[in-house]
Amino acid sequence: MRDLLLPITRAYARPASFDYAAWLSAEFGASLTALYVIQAFLGGPVFDSPAVISDAIEFLREQRRAAGEGGAAFADWAQRRGLEGYHWQSAEAPFARTVAAAADWHDLVVLEADEGNECADVTALGQLVLSCRRPCLVVRSDAVFAPPRRIALAWNASAECIRAVRSSLDLLQRASEVILLGDVGRSRPRGCGDPPGGITAYLESKQVTLSSSRHRIDPDAAGESLARAAADAGADLLVMGAYGHNRISEWMLGGATRHLLQHGALPLFLQH
Repeated sequence: MRDLLLPITRAYARPASFDYAAWLSAEFGASLTALYVIQAFLGGPVFDSPAVISDAIEFLREQRRAAGEGGAAFADWAQRRGLEGYHWQSAEAPFARTVAAAADWHDLVVLEADEGNECADVTALGQLVLSCRRPCLVVRSDAVFAPPRRIALAWNASAECIRAVRSSLDLLQRASEVILLGDVGRSRPRGCGDPPGGITAYLESKQVTLSSSRHRIDPDAAGESLARAAADAGADLLVMGAYGHNRISEWMLGGATRHLLQHGALPLFLQH
């Protein structure tokens, strides 16, 4: 984990995603890039009069000024946090498309979750997780940061879950305890995604400290069940594969990923 991407639409706000990104940068000696994406009328007025159009133009000008001046404030913040490799970039383009393109140059994308921000609500986050092609760490804007020392890992042997395990190994290895959520038995059908010896043996071979406890998840209410099990385990972070079922039906009807993005309190490490 050498290159971290922190997409933002507010140049001077410092939500909890910044705390997480700073910790990751320091912990792994990773470069941190803040990507400020200007959205022409994000949160701005509705066009219905010349005066409103004037206000909207000024709103855009303010964002452009922030793009030019926000880098100094970000550098000051990074230096006060003791970070060394940090960068400020800005772009004026659709948010999801810009972040997905930038993500190709990074190992992890740190995202803010905020229902009051149309670039950070559950719909936008779902689009980003699906399009980034990189693992995403989603942190609620009002969260209180805690280093991920107790990590819950949702396991169902899906391809997405396997990718999440592989992508999060650096974090899992640093945790004091990893709690497996789901059915981790070895009586699965042939052709499933279990590694030789099962997921427990695989993680132990990677020097991951596993909890002896097991938590089964209710498949009919997977999102609520995962959130409850992770909270009961005292986890600081939940790692899981994202959108493992048919994406259209899951998005329309709900699903574990959407539920946790919208209602989960814990930071989420997601990999599609």
